[in-house]
Amino acid sequence: MCSGNNPITMRATAFALFFVLLSITAPALEIEGIRIPPTATVSGQTLRLNGAGLRTVVLLIVPVKAYVASFYTPSPLRSEKAVLTSPGPMQFNFTFLQAVPQGQVARAWQAQFEDSVSYTYPGFERDREAFIKMFGALKKGGVETVELDEDVTQCYDNGILRGSVPGRDFQKSFLSLWFGSNPVMPSLKSAMLGN
Repeated sequence: MCSGNNPITMRATAFALFFVLLSITAPALEIEGIRIPPTATVSGQTLRLNGAGLRTVVLLIVPVKAYVASFYTPSPLRSEKAVLTSPGPMQFNFTFLQAVPQGQVARAWQAQFEDSVSYTYPGFERDREAFIKMFGALKKGGVETVELDEDVTQCYDNGILRGSVPGRDFQKSFLSLWFGSNPVMPSLKSAMLGN
């Protein structure tokens, strides 16, 4: 016979309620003064922050803080394999800590693709160039957003949709930038995996 006053049941219910409230009221993460929301929305689906981190680049032997990257997924993805096999949707936000002229934005994306992509396919160069052309100059605090939804990659520059690249192959290449065998930055890979 069940009793509504069972102390074990009451404690279990209170414990579960505590964690639900904690997840709802959890404060947003902050990196380098950039507030990173705990959720994002892609095609009406709420995604949760999988992880976030800082990207630095070395210019004339001086490390420069370039941007804060955040990665959103429907459920936690804690390994390279989990990310590369996930159907998504997914969202990446790159919030820039420095003003960046358009030519430098294009060169930075080009260098990242050349140095880190571990998955290519026939037509990759064409898709890569189309992707890079979607991004313009960025002011300090400017945000580039990349959404992977079904088999389309959509690119936003400061909140404005600039275009899309069709195909799951390009998504695999883009994901290999961050989570492949030679990621853009190993510590950023780990941070975006929530490790």
